[in-house]
Amino acid sequence: MKGAPRDPLSAKYDVTARRNLEAAVEAHSERRGVQVWVASPPAEFRDVDRGGRTRHERAFTRCCYWQVREVPLHHGQPVFWSLKLTWGPISKRGGRWGRVVTMRLFRAYAGRRHSLSRPAEESYSQNAAIRSGVDDRVDHASL
Repeated sequence: MKGAPRDPLSAKYDVTARRNLEAAVEAHSERRGVQVWVASPPAEFRDVDRGGRTRHERAFTRCCYWQVREVPLHHGQPVFWSLKLTWGPISKRGGRWGRVVTMRLFRAYAGRRHSLSRPAEESYSQNAAIRSGVDDRVDHASL
């Protein structure tokens, strides 16, 4: 595919991510998500990013979003799905540490339709007074 090469760690999640995204497509009709266990080496939980994610969790996230967005675009198809990942607490399963992530898919056009149904003064894209700026970041105080 065009653009920067994918990192090797996220590419290792291709089969798992694809299988679970297909399950999430099926779950979409029932308005629910799919839960996936993502394991990480214990040492990674001592070195998480600002969002609290380990290196393996970030790789899984990149892989999922790559499959939802970049794969269709590469094949000349419109992006049909929008992905939401909700991470659970750290837990231990069978001697391995990790987290459960809930993968939920929405139709990509649903968000646009919702925003078009709102008055312009409620839209941050159309009303500069309610936009956040660089200084408004939640994690800014931790810098």
